[in-house]
Amino acid sequence: MDPVVLQFETFRSVLYYGAVYGIVLAVAVWIYRDAKARGSDRALAWFLATLVFTILPVLAYMYLHRDAGPSGR
Repeated sequence: MDPVVLQFETFRSVLYYGAVYGIVLAVAVWIYRDAKARGSDRALAWFLATLVFTILPVLAYMYLHRDAGPSGR
């Protein structure tokens, strides 16, 4: 395989996975800040669960706080 093609594919993979992880990190920070604003003592647990399990904690958090509305920041 051509080294230039291999470098491009590696660079593209790094960008792709970096973007995906960046989105997951942004959502985890959002959940942490929202949980803290609501006075949750489990904000750090929500943050870590989102980093590890990605979509399941996000769905659970949104389900559990569906009636609460936006936090009063």
